[in-house]
Amino acid sequence: MALESKQAEKIWSEWYAWHPVLPIDDSVFWLETVYRRVSPDGFWQYRSFRPESERRQALVSTPIYPGA
Repeated sequence: MALESKQAEKIWSEWYAWHPVLPIDDSVFWLETVYRRVSPDGFWQYRSFRPESERRQALVSTPIYPGA
């Protein structure tokens, strides 16, 4: 593998999630800014990089609907 390819695997670039994506470190993101890179196996990989406290706050504030 070329040096450039190895470096590209480590670099996360900002991306706007215009379709639902599941970051490896968070829950589903949609219509939000996330970071993505190409994984070693050639697939897109996403991360949010949100602190744990923000993840917990988002989870607690997610509305729960009866019958959902």
